[in-house]
Amino acid sequence: MRKLHATKDGRFFNPWPGGSRASYLGLVKWLLFSRNKYRAEKKKEATFTVVKPDFKRLEASGKDYLVWLGHSTVLLKIAGKVLITDPVFWDVNPFIRRKTPLPIDPVSLPKIDFCLISHGHLDHLNTKSIRFLRDHSDPAFITGPGFRSLLKRLGTEKNIVLDWWEEHRANGLKITSLPAQHWSKRGFFDTNRMLWCSFLIEKNGFKYYWIGDSGYFGGFKEIGVEFGPMDILLVPIGAYEPRWFMKRNHLNPEEALQAARDLLAKRVIPIHWGTFDLSDEPLWLPLRRLKEIYDPQKDAPLTILGHGEDFIIS
Repeated sequence: MRKLHATKDGRFFNPWPGGSRASYLGLVKWLLFSRNKYRAEKKKEATFTVVKPDFKRLEASGKDYLVWLGHSTVLLKIAGKVLITDPVFWDVNPFIRRKTPLPIDPVSLPKIDFCLISHGHLDHLNTKSIRFLRDHSDPAFITGPGFRSLLKRLGTEKNIVLDWWEEHRANGLKITSLPAQHWSKRGFFDTNRMLWCSFLIEKNGFKYYWIGDSGYFGGFKEIGVEFGPMDILLVPIGAYEPRWFMKRNHLNPEEALQAARDLLAKRVIPIHWGTFDLSDEPLWLPLRRLKEIYDPQKDAPLTILGHGEDFIIS
């Protein structure tokens, strides 16, 4: 059964049980008083594969493709259109810096037709990156409700607003906004004024499902029943510790694989790891844990991409 987002006093909240947002009291407790069990492990240096994307080779293939650029940023070429998700090309701010560099100078990216924004947190909606795309590609920004005034302040009115379950069609593509379990905030007074979404991208029945940020929730099973199977699932696996604080809003590797089963995924590509240090676990742990628990007998094929690596859709 399709559930719509709920609102109270003009603010969105999750309609599924257990989907309340993280509280400020919890944030203070975590940052100031919580004891990190991974403190010693986080001192170990974490380095990851970084590959400069070869877009000439990808274009010469004549096929659709995707490139993971780190965190939740994925570039996709589908049906002749180029899409990018949650573009963050630089540091988020002086306190949240890239631990793994962007694999390519942004000026070398292809022209972007559509930019998908999952929610308003600073590590997913980066103003410098939005302005850069405005000046170099002038894409249409596809978001949930609540983003229009911010995008206008950033110099663009190309905002395609999709509430949960709504779709946009263009040149053989269908882009559908679907639920996620998360929350949104950028400043002191805008908590949950912007709706968080995941997005399904379809071309001739082939389905890419990108989950920007989400905790595990019953909506995955409902989405799987109505829209699955998903040919490619781009699923976040990092920023999940401590669980008492992160569980409602971020998947851990175990939950990511369960979500993949719920969504009837045919191929799983993990994202949202190894780029920014946002939580208690060390940067290398999400991927290591995913490999430890992955079971090829019951889980869909797993494709692990390094920063800048690509996957060609054959």
